[in-house]
Amino acid sequence: MSDYHRILVMRHPQTTANIDHILSGRSDVDLTEEGERQLFRAAQAVVVWRPDRIWVSPLSRCKAIGEEAAVALGIPCEVHPNLAEIEFGPVQGLTSAKLREQGYDFPWRLDERGRSVCPAGAESFEELIARAGRLLDELRPLSGRTACITHGGFTRGLLAAVMGTPLETFWNVRLPNVSSQVLTCDGKTFTLAGLALAPEEVIRRMEHPELLGIDTTAASVLGS
Repeated sequence: MSDYHRILVMRHPQTTANIDHILSGRSDVDLTEEGERQLFRAAQAVVVWRPDRIWVSPLSRCKAIGEEAAVALGIPCEVHPNLAEIEFGPVQGLTSAKLREQGYDFPWRLDERGRSVCPAGAESFEELIARAGRLLDELRPLSGRTACITHGGFTRGLLAAVMGTPLETFWNVRLPNVSSQVLTCDGKTFTLAGLALAPEEVIRRMEHPELLGIDTTAASVLGS
């Protein structure tokens, strides 16, 4: 297991758009007061994670965590466009209610063929998951530890790409602000090792590795 690549995938802090139920997408939005507090908790968790590299979405709500942690660790904070939030195109900045007035829902509804229905210029769920797959291709050959600071929508797409989750259900994951997912990779296959961990849980598991336990379904321990 020590040779596995370990990836921390963290959602950004709470924003005013989160509170107002606005589709902020690729726009920069302000953090709430709670979001400001979450920022420092999140950065501390990334520092304790001891990543070899920090990758962030181009948006300030993600870069704020990555840059804070990078300074403490003395490593670069790299912007990766594939970590950006879902593209809402012409409906970016609308509330869910305003979106429905235009004949759309978010999460995007599926048509009779099982394809997501979104406005022209917006990113479909199929496109989102394909973009997540491209990020996995970038991560697959790496080793050590990586911290990725991103968004709730993109994280759902990433988990769907890892787990092969159907479009009908892939959005049904609750991901609080500054919660983290832990993935491992053996150079080919990604495995989900932690879901929706608060910053304090990330820190506690790093300080007490025994809390992770042993996966007794793994091939290496079957029959032992």
